[in-house]
Amino acid sequence: MPRLLADVLLVSPNDYIRPVSVELGDDGLIAAVHEGHRPPGGEVVFDGGGEIYLTAGFIDIHTHGAKGYDLSYATLEAVEAHAEAKLAEGVTTFLPTTWTASPEHKIAMAKAAAAYRERQRFARAPFLHVEGPYLNPTQAGAQDTRFMRRPDAEEIRRLHEICPVGLVSLAVELDGALPFIAEMKKLGITTSAAHSAASYADFQAAREAGLTHLTHYCNQMSALHHRNVGLVGAGLLDDAVMIEVICDGIHLCPDMIRLVFKHRSCDRLMLITDSIAAAHLGDGRYPLHDGEIIVKDGVARIPAGNLAGSIVTFDESLRKVAELTGLPLNELSKTCAANQAKSLRLTDRGRVQPGLLADLTLLTPGLEVVATYVGGEQRYAA
Repeated sequence: MPRLLADVLLVSPNDYIRPVSVELGDDGLIAAVHEGHRPPGGEVVFDGGGEIYLTAGFIDIHTHGAKGYDLSYATLEAVEAHAEAKLAEGVTTFLPTTWTASPEHKIAMAKAAAAYRERQRFARAPFLHVEGPYLNPTQAGAQDTRFMRRPDAEEIRRLHEICPVGLVSLAVELDGALPFIAEMKKLGITTSAAHSAASYADFQAAREAGLTHLTHYCNQMSALHHRNVGLVGAGLLDDAVMIEVICDGIHLCPDMIRLVFKHRSCDRLMLITDSIAAAHLGDGRYPLHDGEIIVKDGVARIPAGNLAGSIVTFDESLRKVAELTGLPLNELSKTCAANQAKSLRLTDRGRVQPGLLADLTLLTPGLEVVATYVGGEQRYAA
């Protein structure tokens, strides 16, 4: 007997929102999308009552931790806690994201992610996101300058052998960055400009070499200036580059969020959380490798005062963008899953259509997460 998510409102890019019932296959894929109300027969495993939105499961490509754990802890327990917390945000796929650290600690983080990938009980973790150590110390933010170094393709190859690397964030103006970017492209690894003082000319050279992303747009990158538009200007000028945005109202103020969504197509924007261990927990002090992050009034900082990732959840980000921009939900849905999947060549997810993974997020009319399905299995319920 087919299992049904019945009488839900389908939210899908380039389509209109409408009532459907989604049939879940025994193989973990979407078997069918039935128009209108539920078809006769079948087992209703979730009844949306014609009011609950159904979207492709959210994909968070930049997230360090949550629920008191962080990838820098380099343990299976930490990655599992992180993966479970993500389900409550509607996230079905996430990229555990590293911090700048020694080569040995990078390997330990990769091993922890690889251990989780052997039995992915919560959200899926197809790749590792390597943020640092190839960053510009003048744009360090919360990253540790002691371990910053020039790009090293061999180091990434070693990590890639332990746990597949899907994304590397680096400062594109560093010595050796251009051949590194070209080598990553050959390996099928996406590269993104991050923690960088690059000029627009540096950005153009990196784009020629194969760069396709901008990491946490506007944060720790060369600012827009009338004599050199920098990386912020690059994000406004280049119609093809993919742009990560942290929409917590702190990393980008509300007016900047409006500006970005007004001048950049939703086809090129990707919501991320850049979340840390404090996500889901709130104010307090949290360890980070051999350092500390302090969260006060919902803002995470290192003791020196620099912003240190966020505690925003993915669903909170969507609610904020919807409130600030007024854009239709089916348009905003591109920024939650479809763009991330496309940019990382994850062709089996990111949309709601037969034959794709039954990784699905159910939301109230107020965009609160009701339930999260991974491979057709309910793994979170509010």
